[in-house]
Amino acid sequence: MSYITAFITALCAACVFTGALYMLSPGGVMEKPVRYILGLVFLVIVISSAGVTLGTAEWDAVFPAADEIPRQSLDAASAEYVYGAVLKASGINFSKITVCTDKSDDGSIIITKVIIYTGCDERTVKEALGVVAENYEVEVINE
Repeated sequence: MSYITAFITALCAACVFTGALYMLSPGGVMEKPVRYILGLVFLVIVISSAGVTLGTAEWDAVFPAADEIPRQSLDAASAEYVYGAVLKASGINFSKITVCTDKSDDGSIIITKVIIYTGCDERTVKEALGVVAENYEVEVINE
C-alpha cells in the first residue's frame, strides 16, 4: 500500500512543480516551446515515479508447480468440456456433466463413466455424442 501512496505523492509533487514553472514561464513566442518542455518534464516525472514504485514493490504471486495440480482433475475437466461442447453443438440442454475417473497401476488416468444431467432421453443424448460415447459408459439422468 505504501507504493500507491508514494506514487500519489510523486504525482502531486509533479503537478505542483510543473504548475509553478508554468506560471513563471514567459509568454509570446516562447510560450508553446516552454509548455511542450514542461509537459515532457511532467511525463518523465510521472513515468519515473511509477517505475520507481513498481520496481521496488515485492509481488507475492504464488504459482502452483506443474506437479501440484492433480492430473486427474485436469483430465476430468477436459472430458467435461468435450462432452459439453458436443452436446451444445447438437442442441441438447444439460445442467451438469460429471466424469468419473480411476487411476490405474501404471499411473495413467482412465475415464470410467460419464454422467449427464439433462431433460432429454438417453437415446437422443447417445446419438448426439456419437463416437465420443462409444468408449465410455454414459449415464443419462433425467431432471
